[in-house]
Amino acid sequence: MAHDPSNSAGGSRDCGAFFLDVVGCYARQHVHVDWTDQPRPTNPQIEQVIEETWASQTQHADQTKRLLYNGRLCRLIEYAADNDRMTLKIGPVSFKEFLGTNGTHAHLRYLHGPEVLADPLGVSAAIVTRDQFILLGRRSRHVALYAGRIHPIGGIVEPPAANGSVDPFRTLIDEISEETGISVEDTSPPCCLGLIRDKHTVQPELIFELEVHRDMPSIRAESVSARDAEEHTEWVPVRNHPAAVVTFIEHHFGDLTPVALATLLLHGLYRWGSGWFAAARGYLRSVI
Repeated sequence: MAHDPSNSAGGSRDCGAFFLDVVGCYARQHVHVDWTDQPRPTNPQIEQVIEETWASQTQHADQTKRLLYNGRLCRLIEYAADNDRMTLKIGPVSFKEFLGTNGTHAHLRYLHGPEVLADPLGVSAAIVTRDQFILLGRRSRHVALYAGRIHPIGGIVEPPAANGSVDPFRTLIDEISEETGISVEDTSPPCCLGLIRDKHTVQPELIFELEVHRDMPSIRAESVSARDAEEHTEWVPVRNHPAAVVTFIEHHFGDLTPVALATLLLHGLYRWGSGWFAAARGYLRSVI
C-alpha cells in the first residue's frame, strides 16, 4: 500500500498498537474510490506460503468449527488525503491471500516489499447509542482473527457487482445491520474519522463514527435475531464520556484489538479535541 506523504492529512503517526495514516472528518461525498483490476504483486515463494497457510488453517477450522471462507475482498493499493478529500485506489484480493500474508505472515513485507501484502480494506465504527454509549462487541471464538477480543462493529470492503462501485460507507451500514439488526433508517450519516493500520497485521482500516436512534437495551433485544449475530458473544458498551473512555481503555487494554483502541481514540479526538487525544495517549502510556 502506497501513499503520497505530501498529500496526507497530518502524515503517518505511530500510536503504539496502530499507525494513524489519515485523520479528519470525511462525509460520504468527500471519499473518492477508484477501482483497478491491478493484481497483487507476488512471487512463487509468497504463493507457497499462502497455499500452505490456507491448507493448515482450513484443517484447523474444520476441527474447531471456526468460520473460514475464501471470499473476494478489496485491496487498498494507494491512498491520498488532505483536509477536504480522501482518495482510495482499490483492487481485487481474496481472504486466502489476506490470511496468508497480513493475517499470519505480515513480516513478508520486510523480505519482499510491502506491496506483496493483501492489505484488504476494513471498516469499523464508533457507534454512539441514544443513551450515550459507544457500542463495541466481544468477538466470537469462531472468527479467524482476534477471537475473544473486544472489537468494533464492521467488516471488510468487498468488490462491486457488475457495473457497480465500491462504497465503504455502504459496507459499514450493511455490516451494522447484519451484526446488530439496526436498520439504516435508525442511523445518522456516518463520518469517516481516518485511516489506520493495525501494527501487528498492517491491515488498513477506515474508522467511522455514527449515531443510532436505539438504546442499549433495545439493541441487545433486537440483535439476537440479526443475520450475523454469532460474530459476537456479547455487547460491550463504553460510556460516551472523556474520562470514561480513558478508564475503559486502561482497564481493558489487553482485551482490545488495535482497531478497537484506534476507534475509541479517534472518536475522542473528534468529539473532545486534540488536547484530549494528547492527554489520553500520554496518560495511557504512563500506566500501560
